[in-house]
Amino acid sequence: MDAYIPYIVVILRSLAAAAAGIFLGNGAVYFFNHMPPVWFTEYGEEPSEELRDPYTQRVKSWPWKFLFSMLFVGVGIWMVNRNWRAAAVTLAAGWLLVEMGIADLKYRIVPDQLVILLAASSVGMLPYHDGWKDFLLGALAGGGLTFLTGLAGKLLTGRFGAGGGDIKAFTAMGLVTGLYGIVFVYILSALFACFHFGGLLLRKKVKKTDSLPLMPYAAAAFLIYFVFFWGRLEIWLRI
Repeated sequence: MDAYIPYIVVILRSLAAAAAGIFLGNGAVYFFNHMPPVWFTEYGEEPSEELRDPYTQRVKSWPWKFLFSMLFVGVGIWMVNRNWRAAAVTLAAGWLLVEMGIADLKYRIVPDQLVILLAASSVGMLPYHDGWKDFLLGALAGGGLTFLTGLAGKLLTGRFGAGGGDIKAFTAMGLVTGLYGIVFVYILSALFACFHFGGLLLRKKVKKTDSLPLMPYAAAAFLIYFVFFWGRLEIWLRI
């Protein structure tokens, strides 16, 4: 019987992760549709009538509840059998980033409330950081890289290339990932954005002066990092 215990543990963990993933996937749509309208407006501005309308579906239930559920189920099952504590943080932080990505895509704003929650989730990753130095360097690198990219955009095009919400979000992500992780996430986010923008430009869907919201790419890069590279990237770079 003892020989079957590891398999039973894997099954139970996977079932728990699947249940959490379904809850998070459905909750992502429900929560986004019920967020306070002021979260999607700049400070001092009034929410639009569409945002104040309680019957407006900001995100459709189908197919997004299903797709988000499958995403979080897959991430959860994979991560929970590697490290259940890191899996919990990955799911929580990934869920918040998905919400930010939708907000940035639809309304070009990253709610500060979600950024604060993302920063708070980093507490769960403290045991896996190389001390407080890595924790703080990750935050500085995340915010600093985003700010420098925005500054480069200002010098090249006359328009600051990153929003304040992006800077705050990458700072919070840096707290979660640490230094190596946030550099990886930032570079991958930028590559995703550049390739997508180039494809849209070739298809004449956008103009050279247009810009794309960064947070959807950041959410994807964050989840890719934790699923495939977390714990491995740091080892590779230290060799």
